[in-house]
Amino acid sequence: MVQLESNAKEFVERFEKLAEKARYLLSSQVLADSNKHARMDTGEMIFSSQRASDLPKGLLVWDTPYAKRVYFTGTPSTDRNPDAELMWVHVARDRYSKDWLAMFEQLAKNEVLK
Repeated sequence: MVQLESNAKEFVERFEKLAEKARYLLSSQVLADSNKHARMDTGEMIFSSQRASDLPKGLLVWDTPYAKRVYFTGTPSTDRNPDAELMWVHVARDRYSKDWLAMFEQLAKNEVLK
């Protein structure tokens, strides 16, 4: 008779925790990198993203009334943020996605090898 023990439940729980941790860390980094390129007049729009975003769920939100309009249109002032650009999340993705992937891979490697 062959008897097998399964630790599938432990395996699933471990990877669910990894996914939660990765989502939070990645969301935090994407928000920080995106805000490097967000327009800053008074700073309220960037502050709104820190207040309104739900990092554990991976939800990033800039919730000023004008955020959507200035994301797509106009000319971002570079007086207070010389790196300001339109579509700042897209800019961050294009510039930092390899770093985000490396961060995720390192996290996965560290967690799996525990």
